[in-house]
Amino acid sequence: MKLTKFILAATLSSLALVGCTKNETTASESTSIKARQDLMQDWRGANEAMKGMMENPASFDAATFKERADSIANSTADMWKHFEGDANKGGQAQDAVWADAATFKAEADKFNAAAAELSAAAANAKSHSDVEAQFGAMASTCGSCHKQFKK
Repeated sequence: MKLTKFILAATLSSLALVGCTKNETTASESTSIKARQDLMQDWRGANEAMKGMMENPASFDAATFKERADSIANSTADMWKHFEGDANKGGQAQDAVWADAATFKAEADKFNAAAAELSAAAANAKSHSDVEAQFGAMASTCGSCHKQFKK
């Protein structure tokens, strides 16, 4: 009888630990998804500020534009790590991110290049026309990736 109670207690303890491990994994997944969503919101805010300057050239502020372009370009590596591995599936990302990882990586690489080019152009920009083409290229890569990989 004592052995049966011991086995039952050990089994229940094991199940409780498995439950804790699952919750930790879920928390980790949520953290990664939240991190990329937060970063995407930061990018959206920076993009909207720059878009406003493109649409209203009189409002162009070179320092602010450069700051926004740099913030995007400097955070690209941080963004893509939140899509690595099956544990990071979910959120607004389609399963195609993981099912077609090579195409997703190619889209991410295009975005990285466009963001870096925009940041470089912004370093010497005096007016919206100095960054207009690069801004358009970066915006285009956002849309291209979202069409394929965002829910």
